[in-house]
Amino acid sequence: MNILSIDTTADICSIALVLESKHFVFHELRPREHAKILLPEIEKLLQLAGIRADALDLIVFGRGPGSFTGVRIATGVAQGLGLAAQCPLAPISTLQSLAWSAAQLGHRDIWVALDARMSEVYFAAYRVNAQGIPELTMAERVTPLADIDVLPEAGTVFIGSGWSTDYETPARLSECLQQGVLEQKLPHALASAQLAQVLVAETLLVPVAAELAQPVYLRNQVTWTQKPKIGT
Repeated sequence: MNILSIDTTADICSIALVLESKHFVFHELRPREHAKILLPEIEKLLQLAGIRADALDLIVFGRGPGSFTGVRIATGVAQGLGLAAQCPLAPISTLQSLAWSAAQLGHRDIWVALDARMSEVYFAAYRVNAQGIPELTMAERVTPLADIDVLPEAGTVFIGSGWSTDYETPARLSECLQQGVLEQKLPHALASAQLAQVLVAETLLVPVAAELAQPVYLRNQVTWTQKPKIGT
């Protein structure tokens, strides 16, 4: 199976092209450049692999939560490529993708938080099942760290950029963070591709037609701060 995976939900532009026996990756910190570089970098990976877009069997994309603009870019590009290549799409949670990365290191209880700005994080908690798949124990939500009033189980690890912010954190949670924070901060397209393969194989994820793929923002409203115009 030939899989293209993309994630632009954070400052890293992450692309992975997974073939039967090898993979090709572009994963760089390129804030505010996703719209400009995503398609050219995808084309470079396809050329490097020696295949065309119409040879893709599945397109995986980070459906959020994450940057409002980044989620829209990932969704839009995936839909456009899916329509052109007549290829189904697999929307993958950015939080579950990070949990999958932690699960590959042998961790079982995993809390994930991505910086959502405005003193909030995108948060979810997972436990890895017998098949190695992270399952939700606390649903995805956007929340201040101060509002997380449940303490983690012993041995829980923490992954994601939300744990390294300076946002107010309950004292007992801060103590746990000192013992179990993992290094990876942002989603990786290769991890999302691997997770999608497992979910599809276990029939826990059914790929959809490009026009049916939907992003997930969690925040119902985006707050804009209107700055005064110069000269007024």
